Amino acid sequence: MTLQLTAALRRSFLMVAALAAAAVLAVGFTSPASAYGGGANHDMWQVGMSFNCNNPSLCGTDLGGFWGWVEFDRSADGTQTWGDAQAAFCFHTVGGGGAGGGHTSIEIESWTIAPGSAGPQTFFASGEETDTSHGIKNTFDFSNQDTGISAVPGHYSTSDVFGFSAPGVAAQIQVSFRPAK
Repeated sequence: MTLQLTAALRRSFLMVAALAAAAVLAVGFTSPASAYGGGANHDMWQVGMSFNCNNPSLCGTDLGGFWGWVEFDRSADGTQTWGDAQAAFCFHTVGGGGAGGGHTSIEIESWTIAPGSAGPQTFFASGEETDTSHGIKNTFDFSNQDTGISAVPGHYSTSDVFGFSAPGVAAQIQVSFRPAK
């Protein structure tokens, strides 16, 4: 019995050692990945967001939420702006029927910072949005749209975004900024 246990432990040890060696070799042969955003030669804001409303007395029939990220990029000299965004969303109905989920993809062709719904430094964007839900794809252009996102780095919660908090309502926005090097 002891001999079988020793042989099993030896095989396990050799298997772990072989896997570790393979992992080290794999790391050595792979090229380094670059971070999303194209490098440090331009200014970049990255935004993570989560919005949820499951309170029919406040949100009516628009129950559900969306979760995603946005990236706003600006050339080091400040003359060009661009970005993109991705979000997933779901919606619920009171009493059944019509619920579902979907995806939004936004190509930001240009943007500015001006006073708006998120305060004196709000992102306004122009570009193209594609929404997909229930097998239907809808693409449209938008121009100088108030995004509701502040350009000031920080964390914004429900009361910061809406000016109140309530049961069943949650909003979180995280804005980070990395200047060009």
